[in-house]
Amino acid sequence: MIDTKRYLVAFVLSTSSLFACSSLPHNTAVQGGDLTVTPVTYTYAVSLKNKKSKLAKKELFTYLKNNKDDLLVYGAEISWKGQRAKRLAKEASKWLISAGTPSELVTVQADSSQAVDIISLSTTIYQVQTHTCNERVIGQYHSGDDGCYSDNLRWQSMLHPDRKLAGQNRTTVLPQDSQ
Repeated sequence: MIDTKRYLVAFVLSTSSLFACSSLPHNTAVQGGDLTVTPVTYTYAVSLKNKKSKLAKKELFTYLKNNKDDLLVYGAEISWKGQRAKRLAKEASKWLISAGTPSELVTVQADSSQAVDIISLSTTIYQVQTHTCNERVIGQYHSGDDGCYSDNLRWQSMLHPDRKLAGQNRTTVLPQDSQ
């Protein structure tokens, strides 16, 4: 009889301690950081008005070679005004594609807004801005924004964050005070 009472007391104590622990508020899920994806467009233009075609071509292809790595990844929109610029635009487009840029990332179009013979290359790069992580306190597990540093680094190292977010319905930026 005493053993039965002892087992019953042990059972009641262990059960009540489990319920007490499960009712405490705690955060078990690691939440991702807030981020802003900003498109940044870089444009380089060469005017053919006072330049000879060979000099303009040399200047344009120097730019292409110096920025080849970014152009291979992000591509370029090439716009032109005038016959000499049209010829250069076609050559630049062929060079980019032969260098390895996917053809869908290279577009060539006429630009009617310019008054002079000109060729311009525009590249849009998406940059990720993440929020500042709170200081970590040693010994206080789940005390803040766990995973903040690794999540921020993951987004900042991503080549095309805009493609990753394309399938999501909403992307919001929360002010730091709301956390």
